[in-house]
Amino acid sequence: MRAILILLVIGGCALDDPPEVPSWQVDVMPVLAANCVRCHGHPRTPLVPSDFRLDTYGATFFPGQSVSIKGANELAIDMARVTKPGFVSNFEYRMPPNRTLDDRSYRILRNWAGSADGVTNIAPRGPGRADNRTPSMTMEETGRTAGVLTLAFEVDDLDHDLVSGVILGPVLDPNDQLISGSVGVVVSGRRTFDWDTTGLPAGSYDLTARLDDGADIDGPDGEEDYIEVPVMTVVLP
Repeated sequence: MRAILILLVIGGCALDDPPEVPSWQVDVMPVLAANCVRCHGHPRTPLVPSDFRLDTYGATFFPGQSVSIKGANELAIDMARVTKPGFVSNFEYRMPPNRTLDDRSYRILRNWAGSADGVTNIAPRGPGRADNRTPSMTMEETGRTAGVLTLAFEVDDLDHDLVSGVILGPVLDPNDQLISGSVGVVVSGRRTFDWDTTGLPAGSYDLTARLDDGADIDGPDGEEDYIEVPVMTVVLP
């Protein structure tokens, strides 16, 4: 009987060990949601770096910008370094500020960094939950001043995942040709944003949201792990 109890205890400890190759949705995202995204998410906290965010797996193209903002998959090695217990540097701050991650959370980030590609330093998304439920989103126009529209949206995720993405709509390319591009950035919860439609031709336009809740939709080699949700139609005079 005693031997059985010992085996059960050992087995319980083993189950608590983080995987050698953590999953973004299952393992890494909850650690960042609890410790990092309050400052390093969107919208970001003032005084933190503006060239990356940790509430999304991959890069984000913000409206009107030609350079993307890096996601967590490019920061895995950096995160493991600055969250290491006892980390000291003259150039970087230890994270999270004024406290230390619990051991399991740190080992998740360390293992994720260890699984990053040796050439690109990009950490893998990994498999998501088998019973994952896709997020939903609603959006409405709440105001209009000249050509600037104020839009409000709400993202709901029954699994309480961090949801990120962009809203696609009509934009003008450098040659003033009408194309589909990012007109807004999506994050979990309720938000509003302004969309400047100045210069767009009159017409009726459908807006679509690309939502990423961390699930691996198209397999380990795919790069289109999002769902597209039609959110509203906008009429421009």
